[in-house]
Amino acid sequence: MRPVALILLAALLLMGPEPLSAQNVDESQVGRFQLAESFLRAGQYERAIGMLEGLYEESPGTHVFYERLREAYENVKRYDAAIALVDRKMASETAPTSFLTEKARLLFLKGDEAGARLQWERAIATNPSSPSVYLLVYRSLLQLRLFDYAIEVLEQGRSVIDNDTLFQTDLAYLYNLTSQHGKAVEKYLELLALNQNQLSYVKSQLGAFLTSPEAVQEGIRVAQDGVATDPLNRSYRELLGWLLIEGDDYHEALEVYRGMDRLDREEGRTLFSFALIAADGDAHDVALEAFDEVLRRYPEGSSAPEAMRGLAMMQEKWAAALEETVYDLYGERGERNHWDEALETYQRFLIEYPQHPQFPDVLRRIGTLQQEVFLDLEAAETVLREVVARYPQTDAANQAAYDLGRLAVTQGRLDDARIQFSRLLTRLRTGDLADLARYELAQLHFYQGDFEAADSFTRAMQENTSTDVANDAIAMKVMLIESMGPDSLNTPLRRFARIQLLTRQRDYEAALHQLDDLMVEFGQHALADDMLMQRADLLARTGHIEDAILSYFQVPLLHPDSFHGASSLVQAAALQARSGLTTDAVRTYERVLTEYPGTLLTPRVREAIRVLRGDQT
Repeated sequence: MRPVALILLAALLLMGPEPLSAQNVDESQVGRFQLAESFLRAGQYERAIGMLEGLYEESPGTHVFYERLREAYENVKRYDAAIALVDRKMASETAPTSFLTEKARLLFLKGDEAGARLQWERAIATNPSSPSVYLLVYRSLLQLRLFDYAIEVLEQGRSVIDNDTLFQTDLAYLYNLTSQHGKAVEKYLELLALNQNQLSYVKSQLGAFLTSPEAVQEGIRVAQDGVATDPLNRSYRELLGWLLIEGDDYHEALEVYRGMDRLDREEGRTLFSFALIAADGDAHDVALEAFDEVLRRYPEGSSAPEAMRGLAMMQEKWAAALEETVYDLYGERGERNHWDEALETYQRFLIEYPQHPQFPDVLRRIGTLQQEVFLDLEAAETVLREVVARYPQTDAANQAAYDLGRLAVTQGRLDDARIQFSRLLTRLRTGDLADLARYELAQLHFYQGDFEAADSFTRAMQENTSTDVANDAIAMKVMLIESMGPDSLNTPLRRFARIQLLTRQRDYEAALHQLDDLMVEFGQHALADDMLMQRADLLARTGHIEDAILSYFQVPLLHPDSFHGASSLVQAAALQARSGLTTDAVRTYERVLTEYPGTLLTPRVREAIRVLRGDQT
């Protein structure tokens, strides 16, 4: 026999679950078997069956001949022939259990369910004290998707063998498949009782099935019972906390993590980890509470500095979610809110942790708050320049450089701004901050009437950039495409660009006056929807709130195909919310979801609705 043929045959002989010795297998049989295999792959089952029958008759002890013949019978639904083949095989075996389960499966496929059940019971009876017997039957049933019967068999095995630690993961899997998620969690708790290190595995298995609120709640109920039964089992508590987070119940999850932190005397480390999870889940109020507790209970703990920074960041996010402002709609200093708390917390961090690695980032965040929220440009510039000078090789310095460029635009120093953004773009090349700088350069060219350069910069932006700048870049592209002309000087577009620069520099009255003139002169221009959006913004900034809301509503009404449709409604809703018109604001936000289902603003809109309805407090 040639070496290649010998190697092939050796591989074939090892393919069965219980490899058997070949009886008088020669090179001719190997060649015929290869030909039969090719017929099977081509779907020519009858031709393959004829050859395989001959091979099996010649060498009944060669398992792969038996296996392929049985599969071929099954493919053409010749179940009686397949069953007869299995019976013949069993007659020559001293341990027929696996063949009994195979016969049961074939009987079921034939339609003889009673006969199939009898064969499965016979298989179990061959060795009822062996776990492997129940697993053989279970796998046979799993192939046929007889999940309830498979559960019955495995539970029977646990009872007969008197061992409740058997088949935990298999039963949990079956219970999940049959939507009995509470019972699945019970089995996983049994597993965790034996080995708490299996928690990651348990979560990965459960995660695939907890696809409905009802399933999650069922799991939570059982996990709560488990914690009550064994309160010192850490993995039970972690599983419960994870299930609560899966169910978006961050308040209850906080209680669980708080208990773990105290029981294990972790001095805030577990609470801090949970706060980060809550922050990622946009549960700003819960994250804020967790960070605050770490600071109050463990002021000297290792997590305290990061907790203080996290607390300030959550105060910022919460202020943004609530759409709070430092100045009211008429430019007067409003009541103290989360913005003030964030600034004070950052300043406290600088005092208490001057050597901490996050010091540059916190300092930069203070500068950004002064610039964007508190409108103290002089203080902002001082802080941001300090970040760039003292920490030049940090991410905070890059962000500060970007903010300084934006500050220069506000102050009318456009050349300085261009230098800042160009240097930053050269240094970074890619990433979200690089795209932000690229968009700012596009705006600078736009303000100065170089529309081709502006378009070039927006087209170079990455597709995976942050949502806000992506939306802004798309808006600029659309405006440039639609609004060039009617003359070669692009007069309306140049004047509109000048108005936008005045707005950026907070000269709102001059911008509004020039915009009104532009709308009178070019009211039917392709810029009409852009001008209407700009006018609504300027009306809001100059305290004409009702007029601003009406102008925003006019955009989708007068320009139903406008790119600004969704944005106009979002801005109107935000003004309604700030004016105390909560019901009207929710209704307007809901219009965005209904009328513009694909908008990039959807996450912001859903968050605003949750806040206004009191889902977060």
